[in-house]
Amino acid sequence: MVRPGPSVSEWLDRLAPGVAPITGKAAIEAGWAAIEDAEAPTLPHSGPDVAVERTRAMITVDIDQPPLPGRGLSGRDRQRANQEGLRIAARLIRLRHWGGLVAVDLLGAGHDGAQVTAAARTAFGADPAIAYGPVNRFGVLQLVLPWTFTPLEDLIRPSVETAARDVARRLNHALLADTTRARVTARCHGEVANAAAALVARLGPRAHLLADDSLPLTRVIVE
Repeated sequence: MVRPGPSVSEWLDRLAPGVAPITGKAAIEAGWAAIEDAEAPTLPHSGPDVAVERTRAMITVDIDQPPLPGRGLSGRDRQRANQEGLRIAARLIRLRHWGGLVAVDLLGAGHDGAQVTAAARTAFGADPAIAYGPVNRFGVLQLVLPWTFTPLEDLIRPSVETAARDVARRLNHALLADTTRARVTARCHGEVANAAAALVARLGPRAHLLADDSLPLTRVIVE
C-alpha cells in the first residue's frame, strides 16, 4: 500500500527461482494454455480422479482412484494416488489463484500423517505462510493457503476491461507470429475498442483497431 508491488518478472522469480521466464508469442500461448487447464483440466486416465471445488467457506479436494485392471488397490497404490492427487490439486489451485482453507479428502484410511504432510509440502510448497494441519481420523488433510492474487474467475469474468486486455493480447500475438505483415487489425465492439486503444497504441504502428458494434463484447476478430 505504501510502495510499488513486485513486477511481473519479480513475481515469476519468486514462483520459479532460477528459471528463465519465456517471453513474446510463446508466453502469450502459455498463458492461454494455463487458463484452459484451470477451467477444464485434462487428467491422465491412468492416474487418480481429482475433483477441486471452491465454496464460500473453503476449497475442497477429493482424491479417488478407480480399481486397477485385474486387481484391487494396494497400500502402495493408494500412497502413489494420494501423492499424485496432491500434486494435481496444488497445480489447479495455483492456476486458479485460490487461497484460504483447503480440505483434502484422501484416498483410503489409516494414513501415515508424517508421510502425507511431507507429500503435501512437496506439492504445495514450503512457503512459511502456508499452514499445514494433521490428517484427521476421517482421512482429511487440512491446510491454509495465503491469498496472493485475484482469483482467476474474477480476472477473466466478461467485462469491457477484460475484453480490452484480450484484444491487445491477441493483436500482440498476431504481430509476433508474423513479423512480415505491415498491418494487423482487431475488429471488436466499440466500447471495447475505446477501452483497448491505449493498450493497442503501445504495440506500435502495425497494430490497429476497428470498432464494430455488431460484435458482442467478448468477440474479437484479428484480420
